[in-house]
Amino acid sequence: MTKLIGAVAAIAVMSSASSAGAATIFTQIDQPMLDLFGTATYGATITNLGLFSHSFAFTTTGLNDASSSVVTIELKSGKKDIDFTSVTLNGFAFTHTGFDPGAETWDLTTALLTAGLHHIDLTGTVVTTGSGKNAASYSGTLNLATAVIPEPATWALMIAGFGGAGGMLRTRRRTTLLTA
Repeated sequence: MTKLIGAVAAIAVMSSASSAGAATIFTQIDQPMLDLFGTATYGATITNLGLFSHSFAFTTTGLNDASSSVVTIELKSGKKDIDFTSVTLNGFAFTHTGFDPGAETWDLTTALLTAGLHHIDLTGTVVTTGSGKNAASYSGTLNLATAVIPEPATWALMIAGFGGAGGMLRTRRRTTLLTA
């Protein structure tokens, strides 16, 4: 009797797996890796066709220069095709630089981020997944570096230097006019 109950339970799980088989497996941004090295990856494997909207969150401290790239590769047969409609980082739009067939690539060359919570948002459509192993995927890389902004004392010294150089040029011009 227990074998029968086990068999029925296994059949029930297998039959529900086909309807629940549509899934998205995420690779979230590894915050400790991003904090330690200033770079991390993110992405998703999608097993169902149609529209999607994904968001990847991360935090920063201080002022940071950020760059990122997202890529998906369509097979020559047209299978495993994802078409993005929008990729943004806090409203900074990525540029569509690579096109189907082949690698569809979206790049963000620079964005200045303040300290706090940030999101990379991706929207698009899974067009085809293939036969047998039905899935399509994309992956991205995020890079951060501390932004170098001169301190007020540095600005003051630079302005004073320009003023001094201008004063020397003016004095030299006056001396030349008086001697001529």
